[in-house]
Amino acid sequence: MTGGAGALKMWIAGGAGAGAWQELAREAGIPLLRSLADAGPNDCVIVGGAPAGGWRAAGYPVGSVEAASGSGDKSGGLTQQERAGYPVRSGAVGRAVQSAESVQAKQSEQSEKLPLLPVSPWLMNAAASEVAALSDQELERRLRREGVSARIGEQGGMKLTTAVWGFGALEMRRAAVGEGAIRGTNRMRSAAGQSAISDEHALWKPAQKLAVRAVYALGLDFGQVELRVSDQGRLAVTAVDSRLRLQTPEGRRRWREAAKAFAAEWAAETASDASVRTLLGADPEFVLVSSAGRVVPASRYFPYEGEAGCDSMRVRGEKIWPLVELRPRPCPEPAQLTAELHALLREAAGRTAGVELSWRAGALPVRGVPLGGHVHVSGAALHGERLRALDNAVALPLRLLEPPGAGSRRPRYGALGDVRRQPHGGFEYRTPPSWLVSPRLALGVFALAKTAVEHARELAACGRPLDEERAREAFYSGDRRTLLAAAGRVRRALAGTAGYKAYREAIDFVFDAIERGRSWNENADIRAKWRIPVR
Repeated sequence: MTGGAGALKMWIAGGAGAGAWQELAREAGIPLLRSLADAGPNDCVIVGGAPAGGWRAAGYPVGSVEAASGSGDKSGGLTQQERAGYPVRSGAVGRAVQSAESVQAKQSEQSEKLPLLPVSPWLMNAAASEVAALSDQELERRLRREGVSARIGEQGGMKLTTAVWGFGALEMRRAAVGEGAIRGTNRMRSAAGQSAISDEHALWKPAQKLAVRAVYALGLDFGQVELRVSDQGRLAVTAVDSRLRLQTPEGRRRWREAAKAFAAEWAAETASDASVRTLLGADPEFVLVSSAGRVVPASRYFPYEGEAGCDSMRVRGEKIWPLVELRPRPCPEPAQLTAELHALLREAAGRTAGVELSWRAGALPVRGVPLGGHVHVSGAALHGERLRALDNAVALPLRLLEPPGAGSRRPRYGALGDVRRQPHGGFEYRTPPSWLVSPRLALGVFALAKTAVEHARELAACGRPLDEERAREAFYSGDRRTLLAAAGRVRRALAGTAGYKAYREAIDFVFDAIERGRSWNENADIRAKWRIPVR
């Protein structure tokens, strides 16, 4: 990484609400930028509002894509949003550079010529103008596609206004029953008539979870989400606003604490190339299938606890334990973690010795039994830039390796940005399916995850096609042609990171399989690939 340590700063685009942004900056001790041009390459900039003259007028390099491509096409390969004046916030520069070179050249030859990727400031809420321009119908469609319950513009019932920063709620305010949303769903109601609810309230956790998911799914980093609570207690998003308007003393206290903690973490992580060194863990699942094709409960052979145990799921409200879950010790290196898994698979083999079973992994090897291959990360802070790097570097390639029909588990399982904080201070990335189908794929997933986590800054510069609506839609619909182009951009971006050199073989295995049109076989017994004797 180049550019030196970064800092949390704020740039106010002007317009209504400028005074409120200034007050938030003052309370948290965040320096204000006079111009975006004053931001350092590793700074994280909170963008308050949208520039009146568009992003070009603000000095942000929307037009740099044309220059990089050298194309006579005035659009320069820009997306519709970029042509409309939204900032470059993902892979546009990398996409243009790639078009200037032969895409037929071997990736190994290209990687030798690539310099380390440049970095640029993280503009928090750079997607705000795009989100504000969405119709009610499109906003609802995008949220539902991501598994977020949404009824945009629906009035009546109790409403909760939740202020979100990153992956947590700063405050939650309850409106009186019967107060409908203000006409125009991208505008939130005023705080008048609203009362604060505490984080001990029964609604806090589920409302926080839904609001955070809505903000992330729309490409935002903070904002306010209005939720409707039905008579049955179900929550649905009715409005989203990219502004951050805090009305309670408790909310402002949380803001100060959260902003200062983030600023300290950001400065530490961007101080040098060696600032982020992670430990990886995992808890992949597989299922036991009898010769008759029936799922055999894992609880018959495996304990609830332990490194090789069983896990539960609910079927029609009943809790059952059909899944085998492996819980290896965290390791700093992908190869070490893969070896730990191999040892646990051998242990599992001893527990089922003499029983005629098939071990199945993947996304949906048995109808109604979706499997996860969650990756645990410690030693790196959870923030939007890092999670988006994981979505692009891990979830996108795996999507292309899934067999037909595996995508039906989405959006309930496997939605982008599915993450959970862990008590030990790290986090669990929950989007991937079970990659236990082979040791080489497991190793590749760990290598991709480690590179994405430790080099999220570089990948933000030109390796995040899932920031764009077309690629995101393709992820859920299964548009392979669009996803293949996106995966090519991700591969090139990864090859420009320092982490690629260490894990090149493992990473190339994944993308080479994609180029050959391979997919895993969810009907195969995983013991064959792992060389586990069937006893």
